Amino acid sequence: MNTKKVPLLIMLLAGAVACIVTYINHYNLHDMLVVLLTVLIIFLIVGLIAKKIFDKFEISSDKEVDDEGEVVEKTGDEESEQAEADGELPEGEVPAGEETEQEQGV
Repeated sequence: MNTKKVPLLIMLLAGAVACIVTYINHYNLHDMLVVLLTVLIIFLIVGLIAKKIFDKFEISSDKEVDDEGEVVEKTGDEESEQAEADGELPEGEVPAGEETEQEQGV
């Protein structure tokens, strides 16, 4: 999940609400800007905290959850398939077309 834009969206929504509320309540421009700056700073912090929470859930991608909600460890086959999909090779394997030192007769 891409959580890069979460703090920005939270700030934008909070800033829009703050602007609308201060405009409806007839705040002068200086007070409007102070309220807006304060709201943006507070909701930036809230957004960063929310992003970190979302990222923590993504870190546990080494584990899968089955239909009953129990955590199931990946097997070796699943790990090698994931590594191949990521462009990595499992330990001890040589890319196709390259020979090992033993095969070369060294």
